Amino acid sequence: MLRVLKRLTLLLLALVAIGAAAFYVLYFHRAALPPAPPHARVAPVIARLPGLAACWVETGKTFSRFSIGMTAGSILVRHPAGDLLIDTGNSSHFRQDVSAYPFWLRWKLQSLAGQLNPEVPLPDLLRRIGEDPARLRWAILSHVHLDHAGGLMDLPRLPVLMTHEELQFANNPEIQAKGYVLAAYTKTLPQPGAPTLQFEPKAYEIFDESADLYKDGSVVAVPLRGHTPGSVGIFVNLSPTRRFFYVGDSVDDERGFEERVGKPLLLRDSDNDPALANQLVSRLSQLHEKVPGLTIIPAHGRSAYKKFFLGGPLSCVSGQ
Repeated sequence: MLRVLKRLTLLLLALVAIGAAAFYVLYFHRAALPPAPPHARVAPVIARLPGLAACWVETGKTFSRFSIGMTAGSILVRHPAGDLLIDTGNSSHFRQDVSAYPFWLRWKLQSLAGQLNPEVPLPDLLRRIGEDPARLRWAILSHVHLDHAGGLMDLPRLPVLMTHEELQFANNPEIQAKGYVLAAYTKTLPQPGAPTLQFEPKAYEIFDESADLYKDGSVVAVPLRGHTPGSVGIFVNLSPTRRFFYVGDSVDDERGFEERVGKPLLLRDSDNDPALANQLVSRLSQLHEKVPGLTIIPAHGRSAYKKFFLGGPLSCVSGQ
């Protein structure tokens, strides 16, 4: 009997070791990437704007007590000309929304994006910080994946800023069949042939194109193609020295641009163009080196949010 117990114990330890090794390879091991080609920086001229503020609206989180903690939700930008919502997190009806998919795909979606389901619906969180969802001027999505666009289903209908490439991607039946985009969510978006975000050939930082949303330099979008064809990043300039760059899923966490490493194996298949996505990581790493005072915030990188929003979720930072 003791011999059997010993063998079972050894077998259990071996399985644990194999599982730990597999988890390390799938999630923690990251391939080093080559540096991006040199690119001149066009430093923006930023004016101080009265009344400008940004608020972290976290709808979901995992492993929040650890450095690998992930988050989802929105950033609210309060602007005198009307407030902007950057991304929206998951729908509060996520499980119901993905219920029609085959079991294996439904399990994948619930195991990854579904871990960041809203604990409180987005509109209720906005009201907690004094924002009436019905009075939002517009929303901008870093990209159209379900864990970034789903919260639109909980909000009153509002204009959504999106590029032609991302709208085409969102309405692609093959993409929808993979579960990256839900067909029901596209009803909250502009029509495929009517993009609401267009870039100008005007350099900004190390990017060749940009779109100044308010025409005052406070919020500037740039293309970040790779994760999806129309992914965008958003610079928010509260003051000349208090700035952040929201990069969506271009990187999963700060380690991506700090160490210039690609995504973990577990998440690589979410990139529409893996080669272009890796090139973008290298470019973000270059930006980090050129502008170390700029806070780069990955959509799910909870530690990055905490560095900028020192008060934690539902806190706001102003330019004053």
